[in-house]
Amino acid sequence: MKNKWNNSISILSLVFPATVFSLLMPQHIVAQHPVEIGISVSPGFTVVNFEKALGYSDDYMEDWDQFYIGIAAKGFLPSKGKFQPGAEFGWHKLYYAYYVVPYGSTGPVYREFYVSTLSFMAAGRYSMNHFFVTASAGLHLFEDGVAPALGGEAGWNLSLGDKFSIPLSLKIIAIFGDGLPLPVSLGVGFSYKLKT
Repeated sequence: MKNKWNNSISILSLVFPATVFSLLMPQHIVAQHPVEIGISVSPGFTVVNFEKALGYSDDYMEDWDQFYIGIAAKGFLPSKGKFQPGAEFGWHKLYYAYYVVPYGSTGPVYREFYVSTLSFMAAGRYSMNHFFVTASAGLHLFEDGVAPALGGEAGWNLSLGDKFSIPLSLKIIAIFGDGLPLPVSLGVGFSYKLKT
């Protein structure tokens, strides 16, 4: 990606979510929703404009795939109400492309791109019994730059007792980088509630 922010933004993207999480953690609270941590895996499809993302004409594209896979670790703070603030850290395989570009008499030039990101997102979740909706905002770190992103997720928690659950969800992420990648995925995860 060609979006390049100041290096300090990259550093802040690493420390800011953890700092906010620790500063906001209440020392004593009678919570309707306790602290919750979890992981999720989300396979899906990435909508992207290849020409704008990679700078080569689609006429030279020999192979590509838009299969998406995301792996995320999540944490949410305790709350007396239905809303819980939290944070999410993830890895995302976005898309792949392979080009054969004519280059005069010297022969073609071969270009191959495996595009993935690391993400650092602040999140807020609203729960109604087993149903939940989550909104997130943060940064996606590409190999050569940083882009802001917004995310939305809706799903259902399958309870496995008082502490464990399996969240099933539909998730969409808008990444405001070159080519505007838009992963759409179905997720499954595992969550653990820290009872106090």
